[in-house]
Amino acid sequence: MVRTGYSWILTFLIAASCDKAELIDPAGIETNMIADSIVFAQIGDFGYSGTAEKQVSGLVKSWNPDFIITTGDDNYNEGKYSTLIENIGQYYGDYIYNYDAPPEFRCNGKAFQEGINRFFPTPGNHDAANKDGLIPYYNYFTLPGNESYYKFSWGPADFFALNTVVGDLGEQKAWLEQQLAVSVSPFRIVFFHHSPYSESAHGSYEGTQWDYYTLGVDIIFTGHDHIYERIEKKEEDKVHYIVNGLGGRSIYECNIVPLSGDLFSTFCYNGDYGAVKTIATKEKLIVEFYSVNSPAGPVDRIVIVKP
Repeated sequence: MVRTGYSWILTFLIAASCDKAELIDPAGIETNMIADSIVFAQIGDFGYSGTAEKQVSGLVKSWNPDFIITTGDDNYNEGKYSTLIENIGQYYGDYIYNYDAPPEFRCNGKAFQEGINRFFPTPGNHDAANKDGLIPYYNYFTLPGNESYYKFSWGPADFFALNTVVGDLGEQKAWLEQQLAVSVSPFRIVFFHHSPYSESAHGSYEGTQWDYYTLGVDIIFTGHDHIYERIEKKEEDKVHYIVNGLGGRSIYECNIVPLSGDLFSTFCYNGDYGAVKTIATKEKLIVEFYSVNSPAGPVDRIVIVKP
């Protein structure tokens, strides 16, 4: 019997739900795109189909970004195969080039037609909350390196994606230090799920409180808490911690577990859903958070200038 269309997808999903899914080996790709300037978006805790995610994705698309990075919880509530298209593909499929995914999950939008991936996620705890763990996540996306944690370069910035859900954080810390030591890009950006510092419900995560300052990192993007928050350690004023989990799931309160005002400078927003837009040139990094109901002007803005 030949299966086509929806019946084949349903059959695959039923099989995947009953049997242990098999991991597709990483393709081992590299991404090194040359450009004088770039525009990219950051979203977090976004993968929950509905009005809020649709609004955020519309905001992001209005910027026509070169690519999108995520800080986890891409596929609520459990990271299952059965919700990948509903929670991710229908909103961001034009940016995803997942050529080694199972055929029924491949995105056939602009990125696939170009043969250029423009969507770089990191996993969150909800992406692994199923019997197969992160296998649906790994099999859906086609990412650089081992896909668990990886590096890519685009224009004047190097990007380092970490996995704070599974794996050895000590191993990843050593890898990050090695990669940063040889980075020659004007800007260095690290992104992952569990925030080193946060004043919302989940609070600060000691496991990722590393010495980003001496490593030359400019921005650390994280999620997990469903707020927007900009944090600077007063003794390390050149490093900016950005928590953004307002991608579509729900909204948390600010200032639940305040950080010391003697040690940190903070700004927190939870008025609406939104995303971060960043413009990078060789001399300047402009980072702005926009809510879905105030697209004309940013809620928050920082500018980093290289001498």
